[in-house]
Amino acid sequence: MVLPMLVFGAAQAATPLDCLPPIPPAPVTDAATRIEYRTEIGQEFTAYFDEAQAYLRCLDAARAEVSEEINRAIRDYQALGPEPDG
Repeated sequence: MVLPMLVFGAAQAATPLDCLPPIPPAPVTDAATRIEYRTEIGQEFTAYFDEAQAYLRCLDAARAEVSEEINRAIRDYQALGPEPDG
C-alpha cells in the first residue's frame, strides 16, 4: 500500500498554490459549551493540527520542487557557455 502512495506523490509536483492553509477552529469562550462539546472541540483541534502538518509538508515539497527547477535553470544557463565578445 505504500508504493501506490509514493507513485502518486511522485507524479504530482507541488507548488505553493497547491498548498492551502487550514482554517483554525473558532475559539469557544463559553464555559458551558466547552464542557458540553469537549470531545467535538478536541476533535476539531486534532483535525486542524493534522491539516496544518499536511500544509507544512506541502510547502516543503513545493520548496523542494522550486529549488530543483532553479538548479535546472542554472545548469541550462551555464550550458550556454560564455557570452561572445560584442
